[in-house]
This record gives sequence, C-alpha cells and structure tokens, in this order.
Amino acid sequence: MHQRKRTASANQSFKWERTRYRTIIGLMATLLLAVIISACGNNSNSVQTDSSAQSTAQPEEQQPLTIKHEYGETVVPTNPQRIAVIGLEDLALSLEVPMVYAYGFDGYYLEDQLSELKIPLSGSADTNQNLEQILETKPDLILLQQYFTDQAGYDELSKIAPTVPYKPDDWKATITDMGKILGLEEKAQAVIQAYDDKINDAKTTIAAAAGTDNSVVFIRPSIKDLQVFFPSFNPLVYEQLGFKPDASIEAFQKESTEDWGMNTSLEKLPTITANYVFAIYGGSIDTAEDFAKEEASSSEVEKLTVWKAIPAVKQNHVFKVSARHWMSSGPIAEGKVIDDVVAAITNKQ
Repeated sequence: MHQRKRTASANQSFKWERTRYRTIIGLMATLLLAVIISACGNNSNSVQTDSSAQSTAQPEEQQPLTIKHEYGETVVPTNPQRIAVIGLEDLALSLEVPMVYAYGFDGYYLEDQLSELKIPLSGSADTNQNLEQILETKPDLILLQQYFTDQAGYDELSKIAPTVPYKPDDWKATITDMGKILGLEEKAQAVIQAYDDKINDAKTTIAAAAGTDNSVVFIRPSIKDLQVFFPSFNPLVYEQLGFKPDASIEAFQKESTEDWGMNTSLEKLPTITANYVFAIYGGSIDTAEDFAKEEASSSEVEKLTVWKAIPAVKQNHVFKVSARHWMSSGPIAEGKVIDDVVAAITNKQ
C-alpha cells in the first residue's frame, strides 16, 4: 500500500516537474523570440538610417584642375563665372562663356556679337593688353591666345587672375579643353558637330553647283609680290570642301622651305591653272575700312598682263575675301569662310 502511494507521489511530482520545465522552456523561447525580433527591428532601423544618410549625402566638390602649358601651369578655379578672354573670343562665344572682358575693336569680325552681349572690349587692335582695364572687370579666370604675349606678359596677367594660354593652331582641340575646364564639355562637342555638319552641307552644295573635279588656289596678290598659301595653312578650302590643290601648288612647295606657303614673284601668276582662286586682302585685325582700301588697291594688280593670263580670271572665278575672318581661327570665323566659298561657287556672292 505504501509502495503504491510512493509511486503515485513520484508520478505526481514528475508530472509537476515536467509541467514546470515546459513552462520554463516556453518562457525562454518567448524571450529569445522577443530578442530576435528586437534585434531585427534594430537592424532594420540601422539600414534605413544608412539609406537615408546616403540619399541626403552631398556629392564631393569638384577639385580644381591644374593645366600645364608652355608658360608653366595654372590651377583653374571650379565653376568660374567671370572670365576675361583675350584672342579666343570666337571659341568663347561659341561656348557661351560668361565673359566680363574681351579683345575687340571697331571693325573686328566679332565686334557686333560681343557688343550685343554688352561685353566690355579692349577697344584697340593692339595685342598688348591694358592690364588696369582687365583688372577693373574682376575676372576669376583669364583665357589667353598664347601668341598675343610672351612669358613676361603671361606673368603679369596671372597676377590679376589664373591665366590659361592656348595656341590658335587647332581650335577643335582648344575648344574641347576649354569645355573640360569650364564644365561645358557637351556644349563643346555640340559646336564641333554643328561645324562638321556645316562642312558636309557645303560640300554637297558645291558639288551640285560645280561638280567634284575642281582645283583651287589661295593667294594674297599685291603690286609688289605674290603670297601663295599651302594646304597645311588652310586645309578647309584646299581639302575639306571637295576641292583639290591646283597643280601649281606642288611646284611652289618644292621651291619653299616653309610649311605655311611662300612669297614669290608676280611673274608666277600664269602658272596658276586652278578653276577657282581665292584672293585675300587686308589683315586679321584690320578694320572694315582697312579691308576696303586693300581691296581697292587690287585694281592695279588686275591691270597686269600676268594677272589676266590666269585661267580663273578669264572664267571670272577669282573671288576677293577678307583676312579679318579668313586669317582667324574658330568655328565662327571658319563658318564665315565656308559661307564665302559657297556663295562664290553658287554665284550668290
């Protein structure tokens, strides 16, 4: 009897212990689940916070560029907004650069465009710049045509503002570089593309009007002598518009040690057999009046027998053009050259 009672008591105690154990296990599981949920919640908040931080983070500021050039190197300020331009106005206008000063004067081929934008001009054809005049405009950057000055002149300009000089030899390379330092890269490429499209359209127009087998010569005649320009000096007219250099050019090149062209005698005029001749007058920084005077003086050359012997003269295919843009570099100047050539060939000059 006692044995049965002890067994029953033991069974009852076991059941109670088992029940308590299950209860404890359940509580522990509940606590553990709560901890896990809490941890997940904290991690979720952490991710959201990081995501929020990333979405509100400010982009890194653009670092100033250092440009190396023949006069040294220049640290270009980020996002310049007051730019003085000396001799690179063609490119600056094409890029719509915020100019506070520009080289320009009465008769300059860009004078009207610069004046319309109310940009203060140098007022003189002298390439020696008035430093006080530039200083008054408070530029934060100066863009300089390198051949306008020397090391000493560059050093003086650099005291006013960071100055970057460029050669005028390859305007496409220069406008691309200017686009990079001014944050106008897409604009620079758009200017180049528009220019290339203009060449292609002109080439098509010229071919339709005069065929595709025409030769050309680019000269500067005067009563004293004759300048003949080679294709390396003006590939636009000699090559890119569908013409080919006249056979006389090769002969002239053999006589010259220069790459740009040569000075020769008027007696050489009859050797020019080109279908079309473009005769330039004046200088690149001449006024309109200067060009008119130079053009008027050409009448003396045109009286000469050697001039009348040129086949293009007999065909009325000699066209007078102005050095004010024919001797300048840039999409605007060369765009004007293209217009001149198209107008001449299509008899719309």
